[in-house]
Amino acid sequence: MKNEIVVYMKEVTRRFSFKKGSCLEPYQTEAIAVHFEIDRTRASRLLNELSKEGTLLKINTRPVCFIHRETLEKQYGSLKHTVYDSLESIEKELIPKSEEIFKRLIGYEKSLKESIEQVKTAIHYPSMGLPLLLLGPTGVGKTFFAKLIYDYSRSQKIIADQAPFFVFNCAQYANNPELLSSYLFGHSKGAFTGALKDQVGLIEQANSGILFLDEVHRLNKEGQEKLFTFMDQGTFTRLGETSIVRKSKVRLVFATTESLSTFLETFLRRIPIKVNIPSLEDRGPDEKKQFVHHFFMEESKLLGLPIEVTNKTLDILSKYHYSGNIGECKNTIKYACGFAFSKKSKTMDKIFVTLQDLPKHIFKNSSYLFNNYSAREESVLFSPSSKQFFSHINEMKITLIEQTYQNCLNYFLKFENNQFKESDFIEKCTDEITAMMDKLIFERPNESNNLMMDIILSTMQDIFRYLELNYYVKYDGNSVYTLSSYLFFKSNPFQLSKQEQVLSQSMLQFIKDHYKMEYSVVSKMMLFIENRMDIHLYFEDIIMMTLFLCKTKINHFNNRIKAMIIAHGYATASSIANVCNRLLGVNVFDSIDMPVDATVRDITEKMLQYMEEQDTSTGLVVLVDMGSLSLIHDHIKDKIDGPLLFVDQVSTPAALEIGNYVIQGRTIEEMVEPLQKSAQPSINLYYPTNGKEYAIVTSCFTGIGTATQIQQLLSESIGDLLDIKVIAHDFDRLKQNGMNEAPLRIYDVLAIVGTENPEIEEINFISLEDIISGKGEGDVFRIFDKIADADTIRQVNDRIIMNFSLGRVIDSLTILDTEKIIRKVEQGINQLEKQMGKNLPNDKKIALFVHVSCMIERLIRKAPITEYPNLDQFLNNHTKEIKRIKSAFSVLEDNYSVQMTMAEVGYIYNIIKPNVLRHKELV
Repeated sequence: MKNEIVVYMKEVTRRFSFKKGSCLEPYQTEAIAVHFEIDRTRASRLLNELSKEGTLLKINTRPVCFIHRETLEKQYGSLKHTVYDSLESIEKELIPKSEEIFKRLIGYEKSLKESIEQVKTAIHYPSMGLPLLLLGPTGVGKTFFAKLIYDYSRSQKIIADQAPFFVFNCAQYANNPELLSSYLFGHSKGAFTGALKDQVGLIEQANSGILFLDEVHRLNKEGQEKLFTFMDQGTFTRLGETSIVRKSKVRLVFATTESLSTFLETFLRRIPIKVNIPSLEDRGPDEKKQFVHHFFMEESKLLGLPIEVTNKTLDILSKYHYSGNIGECKNTIKYACGFAFSKKSKTMDKIFVTLQDLPKHIFKNSSYLFNNYSAREESVLFSPSSKQFFSHINEMKITLIEQTYQNCLNYFLKFENNQFKESDFIEKCTDEITAMMDKLIFERPNESNNLMMDIILSTMQDIFRYLELNYYVKYDGNSVYTLSSYLFFKSNPFQLSKQEQVLSQSMLQFIKDHYKMEYSVVSKMMLFIENRMDIHLYFEDIIMMTLFLCKTKINHFNNRIKAMIIAHGYATASSIANVCNRLLGVNVFDSIDMPVDATVRDITEKMLQYMEEQDTSTGLVVLVDMGSLSLIHDHIKDKIDGPLLFVDQVSTPAALEIGNYVIQGRTIEEMVEPLQKSAQPSINLYYPTNGKEYAIVTSCFTGIGTATQIQQLLSESIGDLLDIKVIAHDFDRLKQNGMNEAPLRIYDVLAIVGTENPEIEEINFISLEDIISGKGEGDVFRIFDKIADADTIRQVNDRIIMNFSLGRVIDSLTILDTEKIIRKVEQGINQLEKQMGKNLPNDKKIALFVHVSCMIERLIRKAPITEYPNLDQFLNNHTKEIKRIKSAFSVLEDNYSVQMTMAEVGYIYNIIKPNVLRHKELV
């Protein structure tokens, strides 16, 4: 019954008018009860339920009236509420229709802006306005545009509310010019065979209104001549009449898909305004995405169910080329929704649309679209109550941001009340924020069309480049676009209650304490954002941006040693730091300027705050000038989490020397020896004295980059199950210095994981090949046995198995197409085995898959390994082996247009080992 009432209310609302004296009876409960032959009590209950759902407006007049909200809004504009005291209060609230009508058009401020201005000019022209010709291919929405012209004309009181609007397609009768002329101008009885009575034509019926003639190019020469005569004089005669001249005041809107050359020149001269409606492809990707979203919303309303669409499906639909333009796009989405609806079980409360529901011609005609679709696995939910999202975008986005923040506050409250673990709290918050950010970036304005968005995006790119250069912050382009979109939509602070403000402060402090790196990045960004863009960031912005960076795993790809200069005076320390940073070309030094009378306590507090905000696990160098500053190491050395080097009596040359060591990537230990040889009076090296944290070190003989990627996969596997740090470290240093290397002195290292054993007797080694092949399971249980129970170790091991599949590892280590590179490396390995006459063991094959994949990426990036121990000796002693390796992997060189260096060949040789290569050659 509810659906039947909605259909009825839509129909009667189309006839609604705000004019005084208009009949309101069809909108009253009594009339609706009589119409459906139900008792008044039941009708009242159903109508009130529809009002609470937002479908009907309720007007508390005497008697009460109900109006279909969406139908009324289409005619008069947007409303904020569903219950009103009077019709006058609704009329006052309505947005002026002149500002609202054309907002129904996607692109009203972009691709259609000029077209709308042309239309308004034609409508407002004195007397009868000007005839319009809409130009554009099939399916671009010319008929819908014509209907909006009619609505706009009524809203401006240019034509009456009840003025007629007729649509006629000239193509229907193009093969019968006489009948076509009859439909337009009318005919008299007996004018032709079958004309049994007088017939009023459309031009006469549309008097005082608008007549829309589609496919007008199908009018023949005589039809065009009769039309331009009417446009000139406002008079016409019916077919079969000769003595009666009739008049009609009708506004004409024409449309065509053809070139103007198909029309009579005399006809075109009567149409001064020609409006181009661009094709869907010409309207840009942003508007195309809006159409896709809009049609899903419409289908959701039509089917009366929420529709959940995967992002992959939305990506494909937004990128597909629709030869039939908007019409084809709409029909494609209608088909997908209908197909998905047919598969829905009775117990499902929503419709799921995936790639499998798309029409098969999309796969057939544009298979390339399916090769590189969005990696995001989330989906978008379209609800029957959704508003058109391209109207009032900013207000909707601000509401979205505020709701997301409120959800995060609720999660934090549950965490504080021990209802959530920390990992659950962070996961829920970051998922909420990521979903919000996805919507913002999807609906941000195109920077080429929006100056403010362009400024924000350009500035954020500069900020991230600066952070990368000076603080080694690794980021991706999506983070720049996402945070730019957030800053574009978010402006004013949220209106929070006192309780929410206190909770927010607690949440911010928690994030400061536990997510120092992400918070540090946002803090640095904040200074630039506020100074360069005049955008003030509030604590809720800092919280959400920091949590977003937690999810995107922005990190310091080179966690280099931190360096601090502390000196007495107004700007002594900052001046030395500034000079050194400028000469070094990189931000190496931070600084603290201290008054001459500063106490040790004052300085210690500042240093401890700095150490809280920075990751100093790799090491911290502190350069001080004199006096009390030289004593602070005694107050902070117990708080350090990495090596601490104190250098007394700082000078600019000494700072430059240390800055160069930092840039070169030297460890604290490697700095000490050369500094001791210089004239420095006092150098002190300290290590953490508190209980050592457990750690795993990752390493790779090809460089720190691969070690860092292994570190990230391992950290993801351990997660919150174990309190263990995972540290990437240089292979050569581990092999050369053994237990004297900083990580092994600072941490209780359980194992080293990597591609080659650095052979440190005191530390367990697990090869990456064993992990990938599954042979490392026993090692995992053995190294974790002293710190975790069997169930926890089993969970860690299961995650390792999942994360360290060959495809996942290679996908993490390279930017290349994983399937393709695995296939090509396999060809190279097969060729090598054929040349050797022997199969390689699985662990060596896996090692080759990983190493060669990374090698190809290095060669593509023109960053190959060029150094190899005793390279000349290797070249002289292993010419046959070099030839075999080069020959076997030439398939990769040819396919990726790269060339292996001899050092790269040497490392492949190391993996295979000489005893394997010395087998007899196959002839």
